[in-house]
Amino acid sequence: MEKRWSVEIWGVRGSSPVAHRDFLEYGGNTSCIFVQCDQEAVILDAGSGLLGLGDALISKGVRKVHILLSHLHMDHICGLLGFPLFLVPEAEIHLYGNTEGQLGFCESLKRLMGRPYWPLGLADFPSHVEIHEVVPGASFRLAGIEADHGVMVHTLEGNHPGGSLLYRVEQEEQSIIYGLDCEMNDAMLQALRNFSQDGSLLIWDANFTDEDLERCKGWGHSSWRQGIALGREARVKMVLMTHYSGEYTDEFMQKQQELAAREDVSCCFAREGMVIHL
Repeated sequence: MEKRWSVEIWGVRGSSPVAHRDFLEYGGNTSCIFVQCDQEAVILDAGSGLLGLGDALISKGVRKVHILLSHLHMDHICGLLGFPLFLVPEAEIHLYGNTEGQLGFCESLKRLMGRPYWPLGLADFPSHVEIHEVVPGASFRLAGIEADHGVMVHTLEGNHPGGSLLYRVEQEEQSIIYGLDCEMNDAMLQALRNFSQDGSLLIWDANFTDEDLERCKGWGHSSWRQGIALGREARVKMVLMTHYSGEYTDEFMQKQQELAAREDVSCCFAREGMVIHL
């Protein structure tokens, strides 16, 4: 029997949060998406949107979560500093991230979360926190799930300064591909085409328009038009654009959404508060 999944949007911006009335329609929080994968609570990135999500999870009685981090740039982890579930003693929080780098994921995370940058570190919270180092290209099951059941996660190394992890989260017929902070090139297109093949939902880095990409080469991002092309080649059912530049107002984003709809009606643009059922 096919499992029912839901996808909730809690943060849509890249680089830094935006607090201004011109950004209220699409939202100003940085990357954070919640996926209810049957019985498992999965969070894709921990941007500033994680703070509101944490309060919602507590009110719903959710006590076990899996947080898949694409990388440790601040816009993708700043929500961890005040994540409400860290203060719940019975909470079980699993953090997954890239093992590569001079320090590795665990040590890097511990250095970012604690003094002098924050008064509390991971060891100071009453909740149960487990850190899982992930080698790019590896596949694994979410922690605490029987070997032959549950949600499977596949990874792919992205093209981004300092590196990034792309995720494919799947269970039976459902699959979500999380492709943020990745700059497209020929090699990346081929790898992503295979990685995303026949997916239910592709969550795509629409940080820039094609025009802005020309002046931002090497920044590690892509465009909504590239996401549409990838979705077609990989035969993905739906492409969700997100991780918008902090310069793009609601008015500008509305125009981009209208342009994209003329090219492919299966794509949509993420807005905070949006819920997608798969």
